[in-house]
Amino acid sequence: MQLKEVRFLFVLLVAGSFLCACEGPKYYSITVVDKTTHMPLDSVFIKVKVFAGDAEKSAYNLQGYSDSKGNFIRDEMIGYGIGIRRWDFFMEYSKPGYESITEKNKTEGVVELQPSR
Repeated sequence: MQLKEVRFLFVLLVAGSFLCACEGPKYYSITVVDKTTHMPLDSVFIKVKVFAGDAEKSAYNLQGYSDSKGNFIRDEMIGYGIGIRRWDFFMEYSKPGYESITEKNKTEGVVELQPSR
């Protein structure tokens, strides 16, 4: 093998390794409001479950509460890799006095909780 070929293979291997270890940011920016009054809801428990295909990626799961303005804002690095599986983000919302809901792949925007009857 010539020196040019060895260099080319080395560069190709280094570049390929970057594709296999891809990480990217995932942002969660949700505002939770009362469906009837449209007022922000504080202390809503939010649990995020992350799946790659059918496999739960529990290392990326997170949870927390909405603040006094109804906001739930988080970011984390997700190691997507080179896999072709679809990544899904299930967001579960619960608060006493309200019906719990789960949203799929809605990681930004407004979420409305219906008061319990």
